[in-house]
Amino acid sequence: MAYIPINLDLQDKIVKVIGGGKIAERRVNTLINSGALIHVISPELTDKLKQYEIEGKLKWHKKDFEISDIEYVDFIINATNSPEITDVIKDNAPKHCLINMVGDAQDGNVIFPGTLNRGKLQISVTSNGASPKLVRNILKDLEQQYSVDYTEYVDFLYECRTIIKSLEIDQTEKNQLLETILSHQYFDTDEQNKFINWLKRQLK
Repeated sequence: MAYIPINLDLQDKIVKVIGGGKIAERRVNTLINSGALIHVISPELTDKLKQYEIEGKLKWHKKDFEISDIEYVDFIINATNSPEITDVIKDNAPKHCLINMVGDAQDGNVIFPGTLNRGKLQISVTSNGASPKLVRNILKDLEQQYSVDYTEYVDFLYECRTIIKSLEIDQTEKNQLLETILSHQYFDTDEQNKFINWLKRQLK
């Protein structure tokens, strides 16, 4: 099976997570700010998942998995490592449903990549199941290359691009401005503020 990297909008989509252990917790951590409607089916939960439930960030179905749990669902995550549950999901999942199988990724159609987040900047790495340890090592290297300072810098780039798009200048000039702000000079907060203020003056 061939996989391609893609970003999904899960706002208001129904996600069923089967299992309440550490693997389920990692999947929920990834989804928790996505706007998805997260349901966890498991007799027990980790402390972190219980806290999410208390905060209203997910709904806990305190029971064993049943076929009816995957009716009318957009995304299924099997976090149990159970061959029996895997078989049931494969045979009964709704058509076109997204499926992530933690026991064997090839049994599903979605792989969760390792991800480095710096605000709006997201860098995802996957080995398509070949070596999770390699993915972790690469992410450690990326953490050094892209420090937490990138969060504010990418916010600056976003604000600049929004303003530049609205300027009444030709596309060549817009591209030149967008190229200019990629300079390391603009990692400095003072330089960012100067440039933003200059751009705003161009709108008048």
